[in-house]
Amino acid sequence: MLENFEVTLPGIDGTTVVLIAGGSGAIGLRSAEVFLALGARVAIMARTAAALDRAMVSLAPADRVLSVVGDVAKEEDAQRAVSETVAHFGHLDVLVNCAAVGGNAALADTDAARIDAMFAVNVKGTLLMARAAAAAMVPRGRGRIINVSSIMGHRAAPKSFLYGASKAAVGHATRSLAVELGSAGVTVNCVSPANTPTQLREVGEAPGTAPVTQSNSAGNATKIPLGRRGELDDYVGPILFFASDLATYVTGADVLCDGGLSLLRA
Repeated sequence: MLENFEVTLPGIDGTTVVLIAGGSGAIGLRSAEVFLALGARVAIMARTAAALDRAMVSLAPADRVLSVVGDVAKEEDAQRAVSETVAHFGHLDVLVNCAAVGGNAALADTDAARIDAMFAVNVKGTLLMARAAAAAMVPRGRGRIINVSSIMGHRAAPKSFLYGASKAAVGHATRSLAVELGSAGVTVNCVSPANTPTQLREVGEAPGTAPVTQSNSAGNATKIPLGRRGELDDYVGPILFFASDLATYVTGADVLCDGGLSLLRA
């Protein structure tokens, strides 16, 4: 899709520095590829060197890419990811929070460890990365924080209460941080995908495993008004918008990228 034509966006060029948490995952990696195609300099963060090595194969040119091993749920790793990005590229303009884990379970089958693990990455990790990034952005008087949430933060489904609650928290944090950081010139927005072409890593799954592609057949899209499942570029587009100067007066927004699915009652 986006690779088939040239795209330029105001505010994204050779001076732009982007840090992508969860940069080895499907949406994070595709975002990194497109930011690089627009001329930006990009740091990607993942929990293992193996995942980063696999991601780096598709990222070029190498002199505009930095890889950082770190866990978003660890305060020291979040701070180090930002500090290494700033040390390497000179500043930080954009944070994309893509790191997340998922998985369904009934309430009776959900213990404290599962709750802690889900919220550690999806909520605490998002907040720790936002705090570290804001510390680098606020003194400069500008910045873009883009959180990746989920349609499940807006809808309910069987056995999805835990993941949905974590993503609803991301949406609320986005709105609250938009209010708090707005006077410093930092916008905070959210993209909520649905029907992604890759499976989200399960909570408790070993880090560093490769993304698993799901079927994108029409049979899985019968209830989607646009008639198809989402592709990675469907989610990268709104991320680019929020990162660009086209969105200088947009903050606290949450774009539902779901083909219209959330419009339906059932």
